[in-house]
Amino acid sequence: MKRILCSVSALALIFALFAACGGGNNAPSSTQPPAAAPTQTVAPATPPPPPPEAEGWDFSNATKVNLQFAMFIPEADPMTGFTCKYLDTIKEYTEGTVDYTLFAGQTLCAAPEQLDAVRSGLADVSFCNAANHAGELPLTNILEYPGIPYANNIASSYAIQEWHDTLKLDELKDFRLLFASGQGNGSFVTTVPLRTVDDFKGVQMRTSAALVPILEAYGMIPTAMAIGEAYEAIRTGVVQGATCQVPAGYSFRFHEVGKYCTLDPYFISSYVMIMNKDVWDSLTPDQQEAVQAATEVAFIEYIAPARQAEVPGVLVEFEAAGVEIFIFDDENTAKMGELNAPLQSKYASGVRGGNEALALIRELAAKWNAIYPEQ
Repeated sequence: MKRILCSVSALALIFALFAACGGGNNAPSSTQPPAAAPTQTVAPATPPPPPPEAEGWDFSNATKVNLQFAMFIPEADPMTGFTCKYLDTIKEYTEGTVDYTLFAGQTLCAAPEQLDAVRSGLADVSFCNAANHAGELPLTNILEYPGIPYANNIASSYAIQEWHDTLKLDELKDFRLLFASGQGNGSFVTTVPLRTVDDFKGVQMRTSAALVPILEAYGMIPTAMAIGEAYEAIRTGVVQGATCQVPAGYSFRFHEVGKYCTLDPYFISSYVMIMNKDVWDSLTPDQQEAVQAATEVAFIEYIAPARQAEVPGVLVEFEAAGVEIFIFDDENTAKMGELNAPLQSKYASGVRGGNEALALIRELAAKWNAIYPEQ
């Protein structure tokens, strides 16, 4: 039997499915479109943690650096919030010698161009969704495929971070990898109802290039495009919906053009926070140590658990906007799993080193799921 979540009281079920072990932010309070200009050092909702007092770092001879931060998500999105909080933590730890300017909502470069922007120096640092760079990050895109059950975002982030630390991928050799993370909480926001897996057939869906084979396996007609273009594409009927994380659907205002939201229990996105290698090399050893210390603290406190706790609040906002929310019953969840089951292994077998990389992420997922079981 289908289950239609059409009241606030039903969010208890959703929270049980999507709640994280740790922190997170509230739903975005604004649905304004992306900023048209850079914003200097966005203030986070909570202050960054103070630096340790006994490290003995000396920044007296350090050159001040202002990082040009390219972000594909709008400024109002909590993802932008926690990445800015991370850079504010770096600023705090380096005593203001490493600052940043935010270019949110693809104002510095389009989402699929972020790697090139950081490589060329157009941007100094960027938070990149691996799905936007399928051709450039072939091994990393193994992580975008359904097939590995993560207990929550904390477990996925720690597993993906350790995976990168272990493999030290050649495809990221041009960058300084600051951290990697993983997030679930996927959805399809559509103009037609997707109550069952059978309803997927023939639906035109915006997605990233990496997810095209997955949607094809579901019987959809995928259209790869930047998420910033999806609002207008849905509004004008070019596509009938978009795949995205639940909070991103709200930040990009898909609830204004889509009447339905179907939760995707298999969705996973992996991210890398990268810095231009020349910029990293220009930092003093003490600045580099401070950045690494700030990263370790930020990862534990708010990067690993990011986004998951936002989902119930966002779904309340969706319902308030008249969006009908669906969650599949066990039968349809199983059907969806049968369709996507072979995809990850098939993809990995076609990439050099893919089978070994897939075996490692499966091992690490089991490890971190045991450490951070679903609550």
